[in-house]
Amino acid sequence: MERLSQHSQWNKMNLEVRLMKRIYSVVVFGNEENDIMLVLKFTDQKFQSLSNFLNSEVHNFYPHIYKELEAVVTGQKEASDFGGNMLNIDIGKEETEVYYQMDDESLGEPCFISTDKLYKLVIEWKEMEDKMYRGEDIFPLIIED
Repeated sequence: MERLSQHSQWNKMNLEVRLMKRIYSVVVFGNEENDIMLVLKFTDQKFQSLSNFLNSEVHNFYPHIYKELEAVVTGQKEASDFGGNMLNIDIGKEETEVYYQMDDESLGEPCFISTDKLYKLVIEWKEMEDKMYRGEDIFPLIIED
């Protein structure tokens, strides 16, 4: 029974790792030098809301989102939240919910993610955006962890 439990835990961890495979790419939408945008897409559609949150809300409100996540991760706050233009996050000590402000299932399902993992993804996203603006030739970039 213990061996079966260990196997089940390994499969769960393996599934989580596989599901967090993501692709960073750059989209050019004009003729000006700054007419570029970083786009992150997870290979599993389960994370569509998370992709949209990172691409839209983190792009526009990084300092505020980072501050709220850091406050919970470091224990300064028990919980927090943030409301962006399209999506909100409810930040808990262990888990964060990413969801659309409008109750429209066609936009995407809510996504639950470990708060620590989201914190790391927000930092990673910002680092990738900085690399894009510096002109680093690394895109498209696939990350699996």
